[in-house]
Amino acid sequence: MAETVVLDLDDLNTDIPALTASLAIHMQEAVVMCMNPHDHEPGVLCAVRDLDDELVTARIQWKMSYSDKIRRAFGNARNAAEKAGEAIAILTVTAVTDYTVVERARIGNGFDFWISQNDGENDYLFQQTIGLECKSLSNANYSSEIVAAVKRGIK
Repeated sequence: MAETVVLDLDDLNTDIPALTASLAIHMQEAVVMCMNPHDHEPGVLCAVRDLDDELVTARIQWKMSYSDKIRRAFGNARNAAEKAGEAIAILTVTAVTDYTVVERARIGNGFDFWISQNDGENDYLFQQTIGLECKSLSNANYSSEIVAAVKRGIK
């Protein structure tokens, strides 16, 4: 694995144009909810592959503690999976590309967010350039389940 990138949930509260502070916190809670049943601690590693099968390792960091209140809010990891998947996708895009998420896409577009190149001055070159489809699985026992979800998203 060539490199390790850090996906820090606190970075959702930084300058991501498509996220409000409250949505960022909701997404953080969703990730924490999804990590808890699997006994994952902050710093858990995961493999990230692109369509060419190139690989990086991602270290997922968070400070938020799992609580009974979070459990009651989501009920279970399956209910939290969509927002958790969006959070990890957004952090991955901003960590491994020069793109950022600029706006939630309308229902019916076939994807979840618009992304655009981040020029560093909050002026996004060619806004709404690429659609980002986020797939979420609350549990996958086999890598083939992940591959199937990715293929559905690409369609």
